[in-house]
Amino acid sequence: MAFSVKIANLLAYRSAYICNNPECNVLTIGPASSDPHLQIKKGEAAHIVGEKPGAARYRDIDKASIESDQNGVWLCVACHTLIDKNNGKDYEEKELIRWKNSHEELISVLLKTHRSPLPLVRRFSSNMKIAQDIVDALAHKGVMYQPHAMENPIFVIQSVDQIKRKLLRLLRQIDLDKRLREICEGLISACREVMNENSRDGSALNAFLDILRIRVGRFLYQLQHEYGCSVVGGISVIVRP
Repeated sequence: MAFSVKIANLLAYRSAYICNNPECNVLTIGPASSDPHLQIKKGEAAHIVGEKPGAARYRDIDKASIESDQNGVWLCVACHTLIDKNNGKDYEEKELIRWKNSHEELISVLLKTHRSPLPLVRRFSSNMKIAQDIVDALAHKGVMYQPHAMENPIFVIQSVDQIKRKLLRLLRQIDLDKRLREICEGLISACREVMNENSRDGSALNAFLDILRIRVGRFLYQLQHEYGCSVVGGISVIVRP
């Protein structure tokens, strides 16, 4: 039996309509793209302790406790199905309570400090690795931070071209994250500009390289603070807000 509408709404609000599974954190409500008057909801109030014999994590407790908000956790449809597989043996009661308490505490802190949950959601998305790969593609190239006197102009252009090609490959892997796509496209554009402006006359290469490093530094700052990427080594000196 499902939770009452009142209890389900309470759990949803306390979760900010975000799945409590720390490995998911998907948003469970939003607009229907086909019709401005329609909405989409893919979240559910799931029982921690099953409500009847044979249900996942069932144990004999009173009906009031079974139906209370203390026995519920807000999950997306996929995670609700997942935790109830094999009678809930893979997801014990204590673990689900820990999910719920941790998530609600996080949402409470975000609410009180006026911070957005999006950077935190992004950090646990499939695109997090791609974001770090973008940082690494830049960090492993000395052209981004070495003194100009140490750089051969021919190798500089080759290195920037290699970075651009790597970023283009990563761009194709980005899934449903407009923000990360914008960052990656911005970096590609910055690299392309250096190559185009210095393909025939490289007399101003150092000036263009300085501009490139400023732009890259700002994008690195965004990747660091919005996706939790690790920016270490020589390239860390160009990071700026």
